[in-house]
Amino acid sequence: MLRVGDGINRYYAESQSDLDTYLKKFNSLINLFNKKYKNLKLRLERKTTEINLKIFLNEKSVRGCFENAASKILGVQSIGKSKFGTASVSNAEDFSNELEKAKNKLYITYYTPQTGTTNLFLQYDKKEKKVELIYDIKEIENEPSPEFQLTAHYALNQPHNKKINIHDEGATLGFSFLLSHVEKAEYFRKFDLHVDE
Repeated sequence: MLRVGDGINRYYAESQSDLDTYLKKFNSLINLFNKKYKNLKLRLERKTTEINLKIFLNEKSVRGCFENAASKILGVQSIGKSKFGTASVSNAEDFSNELEKAKNKLYITYYTPQTGTTNLFLQYDKKEKKVELIYDIKEIENEPSPEFQLTAHYALNQPHNKKINIHDEGATLGFSFLLSHVEKAEYFRKFDLHVDE
């Protein structure tokens, strides 16, 4: 879904003449996704310069999202209601007070040896009455990342409709994810342990 969304965004930036046909198909695919996974909701947002695929988690508050799922992801270092790193997990009183004050936004920092330091941002959306995960496409595709784990938790913590096949429907849109030479080099550099030696 994210790759197709990224492809649609690039297509939009190129002002392709058949964009409306693709948008109609993609919106239909989003509706299928939302039927398949009850605790996640995707929504396409069209702006003048880009098209964004938004992810909403079925929670009524950022605090609830943290307590029910985000706090269970390995490596929580700190949180903040208005910026990253305000209250460290090592200071239980400050951490608890900061979480108590978090109303509509929550900034969470994680650290693990596999992923390094990762920031995660949650924001309550009044229109959807759900918590939006503000994500980075490169981070959320990385399985050990907190963004991926949080999204997977909400997708799979309730029964989902296995009869709905998102992959095959998405493939009909024809967007493939082809890396440029620079992106390929960055990808291999990230996972090749011998490059730094």
